[in-house]
Amino acid sequence: MSFTIKNLLLAGLFLAFFLFISRKMRTGLTFGEVVGFELMFTQKKAETTMKDWQIETVPSGKTKVAALLENTRFDFFYIIGYVFFGVFLARVAAGEGRIGTANTIAWLLVVAGLCDVVENLQILQILKGNFGLRPMVMSVCAAVKFLLLVVSLGWAVVLFAKR
Repeated sequence: MSFTIKNLLLAGLFLAFFLFISRKMRTGLTFGEVVGFELMFTQKKAETTMKDWQIETVPSGKTKVAALLENTRFDFFYIIGYVFFGVFLARVAAGEGRIGTANTIAWLLVVAGLCDVVENLQILQILKGNFGLRPMVMSVCAAVKFLLLVVSLGWAVVLFAKR
């Protein structure tokens, strides 16, 4: 089996996993609400949002806090899906001749995934009412994660275009 076919099959497997988990993450919160939460930076904003979200509900009737908790628990699996999907897609985009470049993109994706894990751990603590520097740590990790994902995706697109 060729290098490209193997990596396409593995990318497809992780894409299916990624999409399966993303369906489970449909907790009633919008993408904008989740990203807004992740990028709130300050303790005051986190406390205000938590107070509001303990009352506000999603269509299922759960509070937004409960929905975010459920979403965050699934996100740990989502991270596995998007990191490995990206890794194998980068290998396809780079080709066998530029495996070093694909490995660099893979490391960027792994670091993005680790930032996402730290971000999720901060969210779980914030949901328990533990604030302190957690909103800042969560937001910095989220910003770094999004930056690395954009850089990785952009780099892979450029590599794919040069094939």
